[in-house]
Amino acid sequence: MKIGKMKIIVTESENFSPQAFEVLSTIGQVLLLDIKSRQELMEQCIDADILFVRLGFKIDSEIIDRLPNLKYILSATTGTDHLDEDHFKAKGGKVVCLKGETEFLGSIPSTAEHTWALLLSLIKKVPSSFEHVKSGGWNRNLFKGNNLRGKRIGILGMGRVGMQVAKFATAFEMEIGFFDTAEKNVDYQKFDTAEKMFSWSEIICIHIPLNKENENFVDEKLLNFANEECLLINTSRGNVWDEKIVAEKILKAEISGVATDVLQNELDLDVLINSPLTDLANKGYNVIMTPHIAGATFESMAMTEKFIADKMILELASDTSN
Repeated sequence: MKIGKMKIIVTESENFSPQAFEVLSTIGQVLLLDIKSRQELMEQCIDADILFVRLGFKIDSEIIDRLPNLKYILSATTGTDHLDEDHFKAKGGKVVCLKGETEFLGSIPSTAEHTWALLLSLIKKVPSSFEHVKSGGWNRNLFKGNNLRGKRIGILGMGRVGMQVAKFATAFEMEIGFFDTAEKNVDYQKFDTAEKMFSWSEIICIHIPLNKENENFVDEKLLNFANEECLLINTSRGNVWDEKIVAEKILKAEISGVATDVLQNELDLDVLINSPLTDLANKGYNVIMTPHIAGATFESMAMTEKFIADKMILELASDTSN
């Protein structure tokens, strides 16, 4: 495989960063495609050396095995649950992503901003009141909300996004608490267990990464500590909580509302349609859902795609020198 002769395919190219395209063009031919199906992906990318992917497809073992030339998968994301990373690595491939790029990620505000958009929409009842007005209503008494000032917000995971959310909470004069397994030198109230934080919080924002330890971290046992007025926000990953239990808690009025940008197995449309949270939202319960758009801003996507392209150049230089 010669540098300059590599075939690089961007599988979802709408608004792909021109700067990232320019960088990648220095190491090979870059094709900007708009792939619509798994079958099309396997056919169009069969001779690709590098794939630059977003979140439209699960790049699983079947796809990987059908792409014999594939050496690198580039993904401008921190999570890699849309990739079968273990299988790809076992075949000698390498994933280039944003995981661990703490300094750079500190400059990306989009997920924290979206967390706040969901939180405000939930507590101020924006979606339901908007639907009411669109249908010809104007009854403010149906949609009384709450102030944020003085409310207790618990942040599960005080990493990059958690810290940004905490700063926003400071501006709203909220009480801020958090739980994190790592030591954090911050001036917010630290809880030594997630259970204590859930008991204390009126609003809980989930910002833990998805890994083996965190799969279904927010389970029935932990949710039993939440009070019935609690609002739950998830802009992490769908598999860090037990979605069925979350839905049951809403149904039984054991928590007050849920806003999420992620679902379990969200790339499977059949699962998505049959999600218990989708069902509750359609029935008018206090549930807000967005289609994993927290990181999907023009500015953030351009920045992260360019960063990944630059990182790919460094990875390739390192690999070819060894």
